[in-house]
Amino acid sequence: RIFLRVLISCLLLAFYTGVVKRQSTQPLLTHNNKSGGNIISANSESSPPKDWSHCLETRTNETHADVAAGPRDKKEPLWLPAYPTSLPEGYSSFLTELTGLSSASKLYYRSSKTLKRCHNLNIKSGFDGVTCEIVHPIIPCKKPSPSAQAANFGNVVLVALRNPLTAFPSYHQEKAEKYHNVKGQVKIEEWISFRDQYVGNSTHSPLFQEWKEFILEWRNMEPFHVAMYLRHEEWADETKGVELVKKFAQVLSEEGFPIQYHGDDLACLWYKNIIQPILQKKKKHEDEGRYIPDYTAGQKDFLEAELEKFASEIDNSRPGDEQLRDILTAYVE
Repeated sequence: RIFLRVLISCLLLAFYTGVVKRQSTQPLLTHNNKSGGNIISANSESSPPKDWSHCLETRTNETHADVAAGPRDKKEPLWLPAYPTSLPEGYSSFLTELTGLSSASKLYYRSSKTLKRCHNLNIKSGFDGVTCEIVHPIIPCKKPSPSAQAANFGNVVLVALRNPLTAFPSYHQEKAEKYHNVKGQVKIEEWISFRDQYVGNSTHSPLFQEWKEFILEWRNMEPFHVAMYLRHEEWADETKGVELVKKFAQVLSEEGFPIQYHGDDLACLWYKNIIQPILQKKKKHEDEGRYIPDYTAGQKDFLEAELEKFASEIDNSRPGDEQLRDILTAYVE
């Protein structure tokens, strides 16, 4: 009996040690492809986490004459239609540092005596911002419409979008906080009620239709063309995030905007302004014990089918179609 007890104890100890060891080798940050989550996903046993500690060092600020003076003619900003909650919270500070322009990121709906429709009324030459965030047609912009304002904006458009599975609950949460003074996460019963009413079912889904129409409105809008789709999930991916900001910076540079960061400095700028706020928010939500909003099996099947249908409708007839189709296909997967 004593021998059996000792043997059982040894086996339990070995099992427990193995479990702890296996758990300790798992990455601290994981990504759930089905949920379209927004957490860094590059870490694995075969690919150790990248050391970003050098990025926390203070970068020496340099004076750039081209930024201070700007072009002789006035440089118009670019439209940035963004489905609600698609842009990372650190986007504005990221863009300001990237370009060296203090008013790089503007919101179309913000106005004052000197600011209207993303334009500083006192600026006659030089840079007047870089991107103008707008949620049209979710909040319709009719008088004048975006296309009617073509003379006041650049020719290219940057479209920010997000997986509908995470976009819908995030949008609902954002509205609850902004307009109803909700503190903390909305109650799960409220999410379910909202979900079943607006995500709906196979015969009626107002939210998905709104999401789809938002993308198509800007894809098809003349005289503009989409230079790049900014996929929400890529901002927080250790590999794809760096590639995204490199391409983003390239688009801005080709459009004549100043770029102050390149190479590893650009990656560090992304890490400090984008990733760190995401990780801080994630930890805060985990400490609060927030639930993960879910859908019924029927709603998931419906969204998957609609995404597949949407992807099949993108026919390469418009700039950016190949990237858009790849994004929609990734959301299905």
